[in-house]
Amino acid sequence: MLKIELISMFKSSKDIIDFLQRKGVVEITAHEELENMTHLDTEMNISQLEKMRIKAQKARETVGFYAPQKSSIIDSFRPAGEISLKEYLEKESICDKTFSICNIISEADKKITDSKAEIIRLETSSSSMSIWENLDVPMKVKPTKYTTLLIGSFPNLQSESSVKEKLAETAPNIEAYDAEIIYSSEMLTCIAVLCLKTQKQEMLDALRSFGFSAPSEQFDITAKEAIKKNSERIEKLKKDIESYEEEIKKYSENAKDIDFFIDYLSMKIDKYEALKKLSMTNNIFYLSGYVPQKHSEKIAKILEEEYSAAVSLSPPDENEDVPVLLENNSFASPVEGITEMYSLPGKNDIDPNAIMGFFYYVFFGMMFSDAGYGLLMVIATLLVLIKAKPEGEKRKTVLMYLYCGISTTFWGIMFGSFFGDVINIIRVNYLHLPEMRLYVWLNPQGDDLMTTMLFCFLFGIIHLFVGLAIKGYMNWRQGDKFGAFADTIPTYMAVGGAAPICAGMIIEIPESITSVAKYIALAGVILIILTAGRSSKSIIGKLGGGLYALYNTVSGYLSDILSYSRLLALGLVTGIIGSVVNMMGTLPQNMVVKTILFVIVFIFGHTVNFGINIIGAYVHTNRLQYVEFFSRFYEGGGNAFNPLKVNSKTFKFKEEKNNG
Repeated sequence: MLKIELISMFKSSKDIIDFLQRKGVVEITAHEELENMTHLDTEMNISQLEKMRIKAQKARETVGFYAPQKSSIIDSFRPAGEISLKEYLEKESICDKTFSICNIISEADKKITDSKAEIIRLETSSSSMSIWENLDVPMKVKPTKYTTLLIGSFPNLQSESSVKEKLAETAPNIEAYDAEIIYSSEMLTCIAVLCLKTQKQEMLDALRSFGFSAPSEQFDITAKEAIKKNSERIEKLKKDIESYEEEIKKYSENAKDIDFFIDYLSMKIDKYEALKKLSMTNNIFYLSGYVPQKHSEKIAKILEEEYSAAVSLSPPDENEDVPVLLENNSFASPVEGITEMYSLPGKNDIDPNAIMGFFYYVFFGMMFSDAGYGLLMVIATLLVLIKAKPEGEKRKTVLMYLYCGISTTFWGIMFGSFFGDVINIIRVNYLHLPEMRLYVWLNPQGDDLMTTMLFCFLFGIIHLFVGLAIKGYMNWRQGDKFGAFADTIPTYMAVGGAAPICAGMIIEIPESITSVAKYIALAGVILIILTAGRSSKSIIGKLGGGLYALYNTVSGYLSDILSYSRLLALGLVTGIIGSVVNMMGTLPQNMVVKTILFVIVFIFGHTVNFGINIIGAYVHTNRLQYVEFFSRFYEGGGNAFNPLKVNSKTFKFKEEKNNG
């Protein structure tokens, strides 16, 4: 990575930034404001563009909802189409029209939302009025010269006789009135009471004394007429919604233009973010950043020749926080995302992906360890690679699962699992043949359980030792040659010597090997005690540091090595569940029923088993890298290289090369 500095005429700033964005290989960094130069404030521009992008994204979602476009899973992996700069400028020229379309779509969607809300309100209103349908006068009926009509409800079951009895008790002076029950249920009674105007308040007080209340919603027309009016309004709103939906569907042919517009706005936002980092006067501007060494000469040449810029390329200072760009071959690059989730390499780290990739694929395969599942992964990923030809991060992801699928197939063959034990199930139940040996190497589900576990521990020791070797190499590279020896060789001797002794508790180990191992382990222990406390000045401090390091080595490596038992555990789970699924499908005696049940159980059971255990294999493989492997040598803390580039899902420039 090289540091790039550039000075050019201010009038060329837009063209230069556009060029750098199309190339996507220069990260523009902020710097202190230079003398007599100022930074450009683009916050308002960014805010306006962000609002436009949000509206465009909402419009695109709306079009996708009402006029979904058919696409397959494979289509989601296809790379963005290439366009020339001329084609880009042509599409840019219609962006104003596209934004107008987004506004129309958004307005239509708002009207649909408002109409649906109004329908709900009207339906609720009609529902509340339905109990008054038998009332043949308006709820807001005007009083006559001598009488008035009181309309309301009780929160319980009432009858005309019960109401009149209670009125007789609470208002014995009122005699000239009539009451009619409009609706009644266990929890509600609607009533209309006709009384003299002069006795209205006395009647209201009497009715309220046993729960009477007026309705919250009243109309100048009858309830039946109001319900009918609401129904007519609802029908009109539904037709309006249909017309708005058709209007939105009409713009489905503009979906690609909206996609381009969204990406165009994203590019503009990124560009204005970059402009904030420039220093400028009325005549010139200055930028600084980082560029990968392999692109530096070409970029500098174009900037100098075509844009008349003064360009300086130089190695960054040791104290600079230089961004990290991982570059690996097609075998290691797929696991770069796994490393990035943990942390990018720091200044003193090496890129661990080439070494980690091998262990990642091996451990994933051991944990999944079913040849049938592995073949499905291989077939699916190859299909995507051939049909979709993905690029960048998508290609890396597909390749990672391809390699994991190959490893899963290999270990499934080694351990004898192909969709569980489906081969023997078919042989015994349908071909009436005896069971055959399915495994090539070990049978973890049978007599080789403990042997398999020991091999898992062995692979774990190798994994840990490789991490320790990288630590020794890094110490050696930094000039600490004695530290490279003292931090690796004694541990190799102590742990490596103890390994066959511990294994002898489970399987038979030749005495000649265990005898030699004892002395190697003892020598390693002594070396740890003598060298691990070397940073202390006093003899007691050195001895105490050595003993403490010995304790950490013993306890740490013991727990770390035991954690590799998950290789066996997850592999067993995959195989055993697969076998149980097969067994469940063959329980019936009738061959027709058995076959039908077997097919159903096989498809459903293995789909679930595949889904659950591929997640488990992914998670626990990551854990072995993060906790066991990286802890030996990896510090991390690097910042990702983040160049100004075209962040587009729908297009890329023809002259642009994929940097993923």
